[in-house]
Amino acid sequence: MVSSWFALGSVMRRSMLVLIASLGVCGLLQAAEPAATSSYRLFVRDLVQVTVQGEADVSVQRRVDGAGEIAVPLLGPVKVVGLTLAQAQAEIRRRYVAEEIFIRPEVVVSVVEYSPKEVMVLGQVGKQGKLSLSPEAAGMPIIEAITGAGGFTRIAKSDAVRVTRKDEGGAERIFTVDVEKMLSGRGGAEPFQLQPGDVVFVPERVF
Repeated sequence: MVSSWFALGSVMRRSMLVLIASLGVCGLLQAAEPAATSSYRLFVRDLVQVTVQGEADVSVQRRVDGAGEIAVPLLGPVKVVGLTLAQAQAEIRRRYVAEEIFIRPEVVVSVVEYSPKEVMVLGQVGKQGKLSLSPEAAGMPIIEAITGAGGFTRIAKSDAVRVTRKDEGGAERIFTVDVEKMLSGRGGAEPFQLQPGDVVFVPERVF
């Protein structure tokens, strides 16, 4: 009889340890979620939810438009593109207070649906075309893009890869990136982060 009670106690202890471990893992995952999205910056076509605690009529879902704005109830257009969720919350809160609409509003901004994000890789790579970024990503390392496109061909000029990027006003900027230096690790080459919409062109090496 005593041994049976000890056995039962042992089973219960093991069950409790499993439960505690499971709760610990869940807690870690929950704690990791905000960290994963805290650095994300809002992008054009993201579907965003704006909520003001205790003000149900102000809760809306809006897509970030081509101008980088969302229409917020009682405020009108608010520029949010390029802001983190925390920064967007702070800006909307500031506007509500500045315009004397709310005194101490608790604003929550979240992403309901991420916009599709792609980069284009052309020229001397194994497979030209578009590469999709993960939905919540703000960018992609250029080495990852080259690898995803099948790597350089044998005649690629990998030390002068051109990246074309358009800003919000439609103006183009061109960067010349020494990817060969990055791959070799020579001279402490800085990594280059592509942004959604970038066009990467790998020229042919002149022999």
